[in-house]
Amino acid sequence: MMTAPGPYGLTAVLFLTATGVLPAAAQSAGTFADADRIAAQLEPTMAARQDCEAISAWRIDGVSVIRGRTMPAADGLPSFCRVTGVISPEIQFEIALPERWNKRLYMFGNGGFAGENLAAPARVANRDRALARGFLTVQQNTGHDAATTPLGTFARGNLQRLIDYGERGVHATVVLAKELASRYYSKSPAYSYWDGCSTGGRQGFVAAERYPADFDGILAGAPVHDFKNSQLLHVWKAQAVAEAGLTEAHQTLLGKAVLEHCDKTDGVEDGLVADPRQCAFDPEAHLPMCSGAAGADCFTPAQVAAIKKAMGGIRVGGKQMTPPLPWGAEIADTAGKSGWSGWIGADGKPGFIVQYGETYLRNMTPLGARKPDLGWRDFDFETQFADADPVSETLAPTGADLSAFAAMGGRIISYFGWADPGLNPNMGIAHYEALREEMGAETGDDFFRLFMMPGMFHCRAGYGPDQLDAMTPLIEWVEQGKAPETIVARQKQGADVVRTLPLCSFPQVARYGGAGDVKDAASFSCQAPQ
Repeated sequence: MMTAPGPYGLTAVLFLTATGVLPAAAQSAGTFADADRIAAQLEPTMAARQDCEAISAWRIDGVSVIRGRTMPAADGLPSFCRVTGVISPEIQFEIALPERWNKRLYMFGNGGFAGENLAAPARVANRDRALARGFLTVQQNTGHDAATTPLGTFARGNLQRLIDYGERGVHATVVLAKELASRYYSKSPAYSYWDGCSTGGRQGFVAAERYPADFDGILAGAPVHDFKNSQLLHVWKAQAVAEAGLTEAHQTLLGKAVLEHCDKTDGVEDGLVADPRQCAFDPEAHLPMCSGAAGADCFTPAQVAAIKKAMGGIRVGGKQMTPPLPWGAEIADTAGKSGWSGWIGADGKPGFIVQYGETYLRNMTPLGARKPDLGWRDFDFETQFADADPVSETLAPTGADLSAFAAMGGRIISYFGWADPGLNPNMGIAHYEALREEMGAETGDDFFRLFMMPGMFHCRAGYGPDQLDAMTPLIEWVEQGKAPETIVARQKQGADVVRTLPLCSFPQVARYGGAGDVKDAASFSCQAPQ
């Protein structure tokens, strides 16, 4: 029996998932924006050798339904064969085979708890960007439909769906896509690429770890390396601020104070917190305190304590279970909205992201089996934390040893917004450091690069440059051996680029050279952090 998923009720969750509001945000903006520089390399030269409609009669092990339909050229897209179907038991897929192919496969990931409509406008737009460049393009829904099983309800008592969501959906679909290519073009892909953010970032690292032959290049944004604690952190933050009386005005005031205190830590006042690790913000010392009753322009001791608890990360039995959060997500975006707005909660109401933590507790842990209506307010970190663990090895990468992927010539570019209000950016850094410790610093640099993005929220948006094409440098790295040291990110207002910034291969940071426009990437260079 499906229970209502938290304080917003089922209707709101169905709206968010069915309309693609949450999953659409969990995909990078700007992919292929710089691909013109390798246009000759990506020139489609391979023609189809089979009839598209005939695919409907093909019989492939493990595929319960398959349909092929020719889509005529239109709106700048080439003609392509749209193949849809179901991999048993419930993995819906779409594989787009262009009439003329560049001999490369491009697959993009899912957001949140997945289950997306593969024909949703945002997903079609992702597909079409790659199709226009001649890529065989692949997507899948991880084995459930969010319109009928929203958030984590798909996993209640269904281990197969949990496995398909955790790892099998991506693997089974890319294997099928390669088989279709070998039949349709009489040639397998020369290179295969993955592109995803959030859940899609997690999927990329899972593929590298467990199925190292699936992809040659993986672009993994804001990856959920620690699935359990990422979900519980939503609950922790909601509990911390729920009774503190923080309003949106307080969030705006907090963000303003953080920016004023931390903007200049990189030596230039440019409206960005370039490296939050250098930001020694102290709410007790740097926020205006109320001398009497609570007010919109000051903070009470209880409110300060709530902020410190939320930002301090999960602690159980005096032990730090997650890294503290970096300052920066509180700062207002270009529309004047704090990054906490809607995510963390205000005015006594939880942010929408707490639904993720609550649905996780109810549907993916033993606690949910004992108490199906377990709410985020009821969860006791001191007594229930140990029981809030599902099949962790299915849902997230289990370690930092990617030697098999590296040995096969695989390359990974990962990125994380320093101001991400949905996931902890320090989780990405912790994984980077663990990987280098496990595999050696030089080996890690040979196949893995991390880029931190100042001022970016979750996968996109925020108050800093959030448009990046990391796919083009990934292709250059895989196929030409050119490891990226910097990637230029853009900030747009409508169609206009209003700011550029070099993103630096971690741990380097962008430093202002002392002259030139602070909104021009040419005025910065990548240097070791202070």
